[in-house]
Order: sequence, then C-alpha cells, then structure tokens
Amino acid sequence: METTYPVEAPTLESAHEALRRLYGPHTEDLWKTLLFSAGLTGAETDPGSFGRMVVSMQAADGVTGLCGRSLAMRAAAFKRLAALPPSDDVVVVRAAGEGA
Repeated sequence: METTYPVEAPTLESAHEALRRLYGPHTEDLWKTLLFSAGLTGAETDPGSFGRMVVSMQAADGVTGLCGRSLAMRAAAFKRLAALPPSDDVVVVRAAGEGA
C-alpha cells in the first residue's frame, strides 16, 4: 500500500499550528511572546521569518523548545526533498515490510 504526500515548505502558520496542538486554548499568549521575541508580526510568509520563529522557539524552555527543534528538522527535510528532480515532488510512504 502506497500513500503519497505533497511536499510543502513549513511556514509561520505551520509553527503556530504546531503550538496549538501542544497548548490548545493557551497558545495565543505564548505565540505573541514568541512573535515579539523573533521580531515578527505574525503576518509574514517568507522562509526567513519562519526561521526566526524556529530560533525563538528553540530558545524557549521545555516542550516549546522541542517543538522548535522538530520544526527545524522538518525544514531541513523539506530543503533536502525540494532538491529532488521536479518529477519526484511527492514522498512515497510504504507500509512496514513492503518492498521498494
């Protein structure tokens, strides 16, 4: 069984969503603090702003720092996958035990 997933660059909004999954209704105060720390408004869409947010998250304590680290790994994986030829713009995930 194969499943394909489109490869999309992580964004500031995906960082916000990751925090929402962790903190639920308590996310917004933390988000505002992280935005301030990163010097962002929250409306940015460029990769550099995402990178600044990740740095801000990684500097935070506890779960927020770990979330920032996971987003940094996601961005690095995207960068590597985006370097593949255009015909390989999806990731194929196979169930355990299936051949290539």
